[in-house]
Amino acid sequence: MKVDFRFRSIEARDELREHAMRRIQFHLSRFGDEITAVLLRIADINGPRGGEDKRCQVTVQGPKIGTIILDDLDSSPFSSVDLAVARAGRTVGRTLERARGERRRGLAHHTF
Repeated sequence: MKVDFRFRSIEARDELREHAMRRIQFHLSRFGDEITAVLLRIADINGPRGGEDKRCQVTVQGPKIGTIILDDLDSSPFSSVDLAVARAGRTVGRTLERARGERRRGLAHHTF
């Protein structure tokens, strides 16, 4: 799984990168080859004014899941990464489960 980071209007600190990599490994590594690429875009929406304005957008790609894009906002870039990557893990799991169910139903209709 290739992982890429993009930062906008926010400092690209090593601690944030390492935190994001740990969360990605925790939530997405169980899918193995089902995920080929992950892109995290982390941005401060309204600069120094504060508030829940740290956005983490996660794009996950894979052969069976296509492209999944979602994002979360929070007051901290660390917690926005936590929320977005956890949601991505749940979404990928549901998508793969649906794909497996459709494949099973398709096989059940064939006569051998």
